[in-house]
Amino acid sequence: MRPRPMVSIVLATATVVLVAYLGVTAGSAAARARVYRGPAPGAVTCALSGALSFSPRISASGNAPHSSRLDAKLSSCTTSDGAVRITSGRVRESFPASPLNCASVSSTGAPATVRVKWKGSLFGGRAEFSATTENSSRSQLVTNSNGFAGFTVPGGGGQSTASGSFAAGSGSTASAYTPFTPSALSSMCQRPRGFHTLKVSGVITVGSPTTPGGASGIALGDYAGTDNPDNLVAFSETTGAPLTYVTDYLDKTDGWAAMDNGNIAGAWAGTGYHLVLGVPILPGTGTLAQGAAGDYDQYFSTLASNLVSDGEANAILRLGWEFNGYWFPWYVQSSADAANFVTFWRQIVNTMRAVPGQQFSFLWNASGSTASSYAPAQAYPGDAYVDYVGTDVYDNFWGSPFTPAAAWANQLSEQWGLNWLASFASAHGKPIAIPEWSVEYRPDGHGLGDDPSFIDNMRTWFELHNVVFADIFSFDTSGSYRNDITDGTFPRSLAEFQKDFG
Repeated sequence: MRPRPMVSIVLATATVVLVAYLGVTAGSAAARARVYRGPAPGAVTCALSGALSFSPRISASGNAPHSSRLDAKLSSCTTSDGAVRITSGRVRESFPASPLNCASVSSTGAPATVRVKWKGSLFGGRAEFSATTENSSRSQLVTNSNGFAGFTVPGGGGQSTASGSFAAGSGSTASAYTPFTPSALSSMCQRPRGFHTLKVSGVITVGSPTTPGGASGIALGDYAGTDNPDNLVAFSETTGAPLTYVTDYLDKTDGWAAMDNGNIAGAWAGTGYHLVLGVPILPGTGTLAQGAAGDYDQYFSTLASNLVSDGEANAILRLGWEFNGYWFPWYVQSSADAANFVTFWRQIVNTMRAVPGQQFSFLWNASGSTASSYAPAQAYPGDAYVDYVGTDVYDNFWGSPFTPAAAWANQLSEQWGLNWLASFASAHGKPIAIPEWSVEYRPDGHGLGDDPSFIDNMRTWFELHNVVFADIFSFDTSGSYRNDITDGTFPRSLAEFQKDFG
């Protein structure tokens, strides 16, 4: 999605997961087996049932140090990421020094290693996730509401490291309880031979839903081709960056029927990605003035109904994205166009909000690299009609000297650039979203190419301005118009992206 100008513009996301990727509905993407090397984002919580064994046997008379091991099955799992479903699993929790002992039947701060293996599905395809391991120094004795003795490995604090399909992080916890009170266990310790095994049941949570952005903590998305969840999996595999959002676009050239059926949206339902959808408000036909008059309301009502039916009632809609760019039919060229655009936008929002079941959000975004004859505020539909504000940022420059530093300074200072965006968002109390950004090679020579400083500058800007989400554009529209950071053209930029976001 990117016509390119003489003034720029554009459109616009350790661990091993083994996935038998057998049937994702993803447009023309062929079902195939693949190895997924990247985090399965979010958290998973499962019930566990099994046994705690001691070596040697635990008894009041035994003086040898005791180690213990929990072996349990997992069931009734829930996940914070809709793309991931866990159908079964096993947990092994080992303690060099048992948290249960007959001397005091208590212990705190004991080392523990938790290892979990899972089976389930990812994006609807069968999956076997690699084991997730967490080492902790914080296991301790606890009792539940029934007074039964058990132990827990609480999240947060202590020394904790993790590997596997789910990042353990501070959100990970595990607990298991015996069917005995501490006093009953003390009595059992008095048996001549003590005991070797105790049945336990409990709950384990691994991962945290509060860390969607990998190393940076920034929620990321990607455009990697229309209607193709498989390509987003491949992007995470290459970069190590977890993706929460996806950018995609409705048909912008083939008329109202091709646009308002919303036929690409269904491929994203149930994948766990939050859809950020480019909505062409004039799909190759019509005028801004006619839209402002309400002539096209019926089409947006149909689109809203279709999105709700397709499971995308909460989509973030970019109505007439990059409206200040001359390459789109909805180009806002003048103050008169801006007035019509504002009224048209309000017509669309009112129409779509009237559809039962909708929970849409609306993102107003310009092209950062293109100047306009009117002030940006003239094209703003108003706070009641906008949920996010943003601008699309591509690493290109028409000035001199043609250097990364000069190009970045221009990204900040241009009319629709990042300084303007930060100020405008603050003035209107709106969160910032960046629906398209990327490094760039252009046939006209105005792209900065393999520019790792752009990646790092964007990451810093996202952090300083609390950007809600940032969707990279990792797709080559031609052999000479390149934006896919993973295509081999941008090795230094890819390395920086992996460092900053992986």
